[in-house]
Parts: sequence; C-alpha cells; structure tokens
Amino acid sequence: MYLYIPILDRLSFRDFQNIVFAVVFFLFESLIRIIVTILPQFVIDSIDRLIARHFPWLQKLEKQPHVSPLEKAETTEKIIRLWQDYDFEQHLVQTRDDYLLCLHRIPDVQRNERWPPLQRDIARWDGLEIVDCLDQFPPVNKAAGKPVVLLYHGFLMSSEIWVCNVDEMRNLALVLARRGYDVWLGNARGNKYSQAHMKLSATDLAFWNFSLNEYALYDLPDTVDYILGQTGQSHLTYIGFSQGTAQGFSSLSINTALNKKINLFIALAPATTPLGLHHPLIDAFVKAAPSVIYLIFGRRMPLGLAMFWQRMVSPPIFVKIIDICVHFLFGWTGRNMTPSQKLVSYQHLYSATSVKSLVHWFQIIRTGQFQMFDEMPSRLPFKRSSSVTDHVPPKFPTRQIKTPMAVFYGGSDSLVNFGVLSHDLPRPLAYIKRIDAWEHLDFVWATDIETLVYPDIFKLLDHFNPVAKTRQAGKERNS
Repeated sequence: MYLYIPILDRLSFRDFQNIVFAVVFFLFESLIRIIVTILPQFVIDSIDRLIARHFPWLQKLEKQPHVSPLEKAETTEKIIRLWQDYDFEQHLVQTRDDYLLCLHRIPDVQRNERWPPLQRDIARWDGLEIVDCLDQFPPVNKAAGKPVVLLYHGFLMSSEIWVCNVDEMRNLALVLARRGYDVWLGNARGNKYSQAHMKLSATDLAFWNFSLNEYALYDLPDTVDYILGQTGQSHLTYIGFSQGTAQGFSSLSINTALNKKINLFIALAPATTPLGLHHPLIDAFVKAAPSVIYLIFGRRMPLGLAMFWQRMVSPPIFVKIIDICVHFLFGWTGRNMTPSQKLVSYQHLYSATSVKSLVHWFQIIRTGQFQMFDEMPSRLPFKRSSSVTDHVPPKFPTRQIKTPMAVFYGGSDSLVNFGVLSHDLPRPLAYIKRIDAWEHLDFVWATDIETLVYPDIFKLLDHFNPVAKTRQAGKERNS
C-alpha cells in the first residue's frame, strides 16, 4: 500500500511512520543542542557529576589518554607539520563559476630516509581477488620533472583524511611524497577549506546550491588545469576515495579533454550507485521527496549535529557514538581499524558540504542510476505508474571514459555496488582488487593498508609514471 503525500512523495505506510519518527528525533536532538548551548557552566558541571555517579563507564572513557597529537591538530597543514620532513604549500583555485577551492600540496621531502621494506604477508588473508590487465595498457612515455598525483576525499570529508593515520607509512600522501611524487590534496567546494566565493558568502543560500553536477563540471577539471599549469606537466594521476571516485567517474564521462590530462584513475571504495542504507528508518529518507530532507536539514549544510557533538564530548565517547551510528546506517563494524586510529580518524572525519549534495546521493540510491541531479523529481500531483514517467534525468555516460582505471573495493562495503559499476564502465579495467573483509573507511585507515593496497598502487603508478620508478630507485641507491 502506498500513500501519496505532496510533500513526502510516494511512500508506504511504514515508510511514512519512519519519516515521522525521524523528524521527531531530529527536532528533539536540535532542542537538546540548543539547551546545551545556553546552559551555564555550573549546570553542565552538575550534569557531569551526575553522569559520573550513575554511568561510571562513561567516566572511564572520558579519562582515556589521547594517543596522538594528530588528534588535536586542526588543519591539514598542522598535521603535516607534525610529521616533519615534508614541505607544505596551500593554493587557491578559482573555478569557472567563481568558487575558490583550497588545494594542499606536498612538493618535496626534506629528509627522504628509506623506510623498512614492506612485508607483504598476504598469505594469511583469505578473500583477496585480483584482476590484472596492465599488459593491455602500454607504459606511458617518460616525462621530465616530477610526476603529479592528485588525491581527493569522500563525502563530508576534507584533505585531512590522507595524512592523519597514526603510522606515518600508512598515510598515502606522505608515502607518495617520499617516493618522488608531487602530491596535491583536493578539497571540494563547501568543505572547511573551500567556503569562499568571488561574489557570494557562505552565509548565502546561493552558495550552497551545488551537487555532484558542479563537482563534475567545474571542481575537478578546473583543479586539474590549475595543477598542470603550476607544475608544467601534461598529465597527472588521480586517486579518489568514495565520493572522490564519483567525482572522477562523472567528470571524466562528460569532459573528453580531461581524459587526456589524467593518465590513470585509481578508485578506492568507489561510490557511484550505493545499495542503500542499512536501517529502514533511515532508508525511508531515500524514498522521500527532497522536500523532506530540506525540511529537516535546511538548504545549507547537513549533519551539523555531528560536528557539534564532536566539540562537546571527549574523543573516546565520540568514537563510540560514531561506531554506533555507522553500524546503524551502513552495517559497518570498524573491526579493521585500531581503537587508537579511530581516536584520530574520527576527529578528522567530518567536514561540511551542501544539503543538495546529500539529496543528490539519495536520488542516486533511490533510482539505482549514477545520474545527474534531478531538479524536478516529483512534478506529477498523483502516484506514478510503473510504466510512465514525466522525465528522465540524464545518466553520467561513464562508458565513454578513455582514461585507464583501477578499482579497489571491499566485499563488506555496503556503499559499493561493484556489479552495477563494472557494467557501467568500459572494458577492460587496468586493475581490480577486492578485499572481502574490508568496509568503506578501511581504504584510508585499515591496519593492513600498507600491505594490502599500497604495493598495488605503487605498481600501477610505476607502470603509468615510469619516471617515478627511476627517481625512487635513485633515491634508494643514495640512501
């Protein structure tokens, strides 16, 4: 049985109940936030004592020591400075629609001491599947100068994810810098580093009127052009995580010139057509009209509650909250990340984006199509039949991509639907690796990432950037 409600769109009665419950929850949480914000300090202290008396396990969590100064480092620059040895630069890219995107760069390493060789003890791992088609992609001719790599973060994230691993050799950006690459870290419009515009303020509603469409049309191609202009190179390698992969797929599919500027696209935990959310309470939002999302979150930034509680509670308690939330939303366990890594990673997990981007992802999940934003998803004032629709949003033509691609995904990642993705991509892919036990966030913070993923990435980079292999060999001989 379906109900058509003009604001909510076509929903089953159970979905309608879930929506009502979720709206009540968000309103209640907002009320709690307001109360906490205006409470005087002596009241907060009294509540702390009350909690300590009745919930001693929370008090123990509060008193756990911080494991790393990375936990308190507020910016990508401060994190990189903590690691020492790495040069750091910040750049601004003006997009064609006048957004200012912040780029972080690691151009060189001061002391490139050789790390111990990676011990690839992967025999103990079951559930590894590799499809290697590199022999069908002839090596690229050597180029002068440093090869360039651009890394791009996922949804609600920033460049910090690439440098906040507690073990230095597990930070992909730092490892690549030591291997002789000119490393650039992107920041999507709207996140904490890219909230500037030539004509608008971040307080203006118009500033937040963007979705994946704008990432594809402006952010990635304009960023690539800027980097190539700064470095003098003719191409670069693009490595994306989660939404960073969606940005790569979408932009390459509609921009033929960009395909000539990216010599290799490495997709980590590629998110193009997620299967849906784990819990039916939240999954009901996917089926609702965008007006429901706008009603709850407004039209600027979603999930301000996460950033609020991140500031209000201690890191150990925040880790518990996030673990519960990601299991509730996605069914993830987080078992492949250490507790000390979570203490750091979760402090750098969330950044801002637009509510419209969230709506776009819900549209993609709802339709099962990697499509452009649907500006008018509910124009008919009646229930749609199964055979008639008033309009069809265009899909991103990902089969038109010419850039060689490599895909790394986890068999336990609910946000990756590799069957649909592989069907929508040209054949063959240069490289595919599946790790059955891995979930989404493992591709940036898992314990064994330096043995299960990085050697494969190095192999790909050496194949498509042969000059890097020569530079690395020379550095190892001199060390």
